[in-house]
Amino acid sequence: MLDYWGKPSTEVASPILSKETSNAHSKETTISRSKETSDIRPIKQIKTRHTKVNIPLAAKVRPKNLDTFVGQKDLIGENGMLRNLILHDRIPSIIFWGPSGTGKTTLARIITKMTQSICKEFSGITHAFDEAKNEQKLTGRRTIIFLDEIHRFNKPQQDLFLPYVESGDVTLIGATTENPSFKINSALLSRCKVFALKKLSPDEIHYILQRAIQDIFQRKESVESEEAIVQSTSQSSKEHNEVDDDVLRLLAVMSDGDARVALNSLEIALNASCQERRHITKEDIKIVFQKSHLLYDKDGEEHYNTISALHKSMRGSDANASLYWLGRMLIAGEDPLYIARRLIVFASEDVGLADNNALPLATATYQACQFIGMPECEINLAHCVTYLAETQKSVRTYKAYGLVKQTVQNEYTYPVPLHLRNAPTKLMKDFGYGFDYKYNPDYEGPVNQEYLPKELKCKVFLDVYGPTKRDESIEKVKQIE
Repeated sequence: MLDYWGKPSTEVASPILSKETSNAHSKETTISRSKETSDIRPIKQIKTRHTKVNIPLAAKVRPKNLDTFVGQKDLIGENGMLRNLILHDRIPSIIFWGPSGTGKTTLARIITKMTQSICKEFSGITHAFDEAKNEQKLTGRRTIIFLDEIHRFNKPQQDLFLPYVESGDVTLIGATTENPSFKINSALLSRCKVFALKKLSPDEIHYILQRAIQDIFQRKESVESEEAIVQSTSQSSKEHNEVDDDVLRLLAVMSDGDARVALNSLEIALNASCQERRHITKEDIKIVFQKSHLLYDKDGEEHYNTISALHKSMRGSDANASLYWLGRMLIAGEDPLYIARRLIVFASEDVGLADNNALPLATATYQACQFIGMPECEINLAHCVTYLAETQKSVRTYKAYGLVKQTVQNEYTYPVPLHLRNAPTKLMKDFGYGFDYKYNPDYEGPVNQEYLPKELKCKVFLDVYGPTKRDESIEKVKQIE
C-alpha cells in the first residue's frame, strides 16, 4: 500500500472494533484484542493518507531555514542584524511587529530550529517556566516561549513574563500586528528587541507562489484514490504549466503583501477548479478575492495611519492623493460616517475662515451619507474631499482657539468686567452691573470699548500668527502654474 507521498506505507490502519470488542463484559475478547487495539489513539493523532491533504498550503510550504525565507532582507539578508544573532546563537527576547503574512511565526520557528532551542507553546505559565529552569540546569539548552498575537495579553498577564525574561530563564519571542508601543507593557518592551517586518512586495509574493506551485506538483498531491495519484505522475508537468505567470502576478498584487492570503487563495482556486478544467484563470482569482484583503484594521494602527494620510493630503491641497486615500478606506470597509465626521472637523480646522462654504458642504456630505449609504455615498464623499483639498486654507481660528485654551487652563480665572455683565435686577444695577456699557447699534462708527478682563487687556489671540499670507502665496503659485 502506498502512503500519501507515494511511498510504501508502514502504518497499520485503524482497527474497526466489532460488537464483541465493544462489549464491556467480554473480558476474554478484550484481552485477545488488546494487542490489536494498543495503538489506538485519539482521532486527532491518527495519521492517515488524508491527514496531509487537510494541511493548508501555507503550512506545507512554510520555509524551514533562512535561505528559503522570502523577504525582510534588511533583517535576515547578508550582514542583517537578525541573521547574525541567529548564526552566532545570541538571540535576545524579541518582538516581531508587522502585518499579517510577513513571516513572524515562521521566523520564530526557524530561530528555534537553528539555535537548537526548545520551543514551548504557552499554556500554563508557571508550569512552562518551571520546565524551562529545569531544562537549562540539566542540559544547558535555552527554552524559547513563543507568544503569537502577544498584544491580546493584557498588561497584568504580560507582567508575569517580566521576572523570567529579566533573569534569562526563558527567551521570549512575541509576534504582533499592533504597534508594540501601545499594546505591550513598557517594562517588558524595554527588555525585548523589536524587529519591524515589512509588507512583502508583489515580486516576493510572486516568487513564493511559483515555489508553492512547484512543491504542489512535485509531491503529486491529490485527494483522489491512490490509483489517481500514480496516474497523475506523467501529467504533473503539464498541470504545473497551466497556472499562467500572469495569473500568479495578479494574485501577488491582490494579496497586498500577505503571503498567507496569497497561498490560501491559490489553494482555494486550485481546489475549486473542476477536473475537466485544470487551467486557473484570472477570473478564478478574482472570485476568490470577492472581499478585500487590503491592509486595513478599523481598530488598529493602520486605521489611524490612513485617515492621517487623507487629512494631510487635503491640507497640502493634493486632491489627487486625497481621493486615493479615501478610496483605500472605503474599499477596505471603513464606515463612511466616520470619514464624513473627519471632513466636518477638517472644514473648520484647516479651511476655516478662508472658505465659509466648506463647513456647510461637509455637514451636507454627512447627511447625504446617512440618507443614501454605501456604495452610492462614495461620490458624495469624493465630491467633498476634492472641494476641501482644492479650496484655500486658513488656520487662524484653530490656532487662536488653541491659545485661548492654553490661557484659560494655565492662568487665573479673571472676573467678567462689570460693564459686560447682565443686570436684570435693581440690586445688580446698584452693584454696577452693566454700568457704562456702550450699545454698539447706537453708534455709527466703531466703539472704543474693552471686552477682555483688564488683566488680559493686551492679550491677542486671533491673528497672533499674522495675516494669512500663506494662502495668498499659494494662490499666486497656482496662477503662475
